Amino acid sequence: MIYGLYHSAAGMLAGEYRQTVLANNIANADTVGFKRDIATFAERVPATQSGLRSGPSAADLAALSGGLWLGRTYTDFGDAAKARTDNPSDVALDGPGFLVAEVDGQRLYTRDGRMTKSPTGLLVAVSDGAPILGRGGGPIRLNPYGGEPSIDTQGRVTQDGAVVGELELVDFDDYDRLRKVGASRFAGPDQQALPAPVLVLSGYVETSGVEPLADLVSMMEASAAYQLNARMVSLQDDSVGKLINALLRA
Repeated sequence: MIYGLYHSAAGMLAGEYRQTVLANNIANADTVGFKRDIATFAERVPATQSGLRSGPSAADLAALSGGLWLGRTYTDFGDAAKARTDNPSDVALDGPGFLVAEVDGQRLYTRDGRMTKSPTGLLVAVSDGAPILGRGGGPIRLNPYGGEPSIDTQGRVTQDGAVVGELELVDFDDYDRLRKVGASRFAGPDQQALPAPVLVLSGYVETSGVEPLADLVSMMEASAAYQLNARMVSLQDDSVGKLINALLRA
């Protein structure tokens, strides 16, 4: 009976976590450059097999599964749809790769290509004014009194007819080393960043990688599973209570 309680409680924890991941995805369905997360789950091996317990065990329980447990949560880095903005300083990357922004002295990687000219003449992210880095690792400097910059398919930044810089475009062999830090950005091992021969689409941005309808359906499924497990916990708790009362009256 207690074994069943553990199973159902583990199912509730897994369901709650899955709902949290899906809710975050849905909340970012309109966030430019956002990459959705996918929670996966695995069988939890019994304690007798995982080395966490020694000694005798009930023969009818020893071979049973340990229930459901969190397996791995990973980010889907697949290309998302491109939305046209007709803003020459907006870009979308056609293929694998990232732009590089500098935040508090740290290099962060993003697919959010919304950029503008700052009052001091730097090419910065529209979202928070973080400098966008150019080839060589430094910020791209513009004439603060000049026209709006434009960007070609190779990432070259032009202002008033003159090339003033080139976007730093990087990629990674192992995306598992990247971690989300907010604002559609990722932190990662700088020494593993490789040049990305990616095509730059000016006047476009990459939309969110979330599929709202699919994630909403998955969230409903996770909610139903959570409620069923909660019901099972309640039923098994009632059964244990009745058993204890029967023993006390015996």
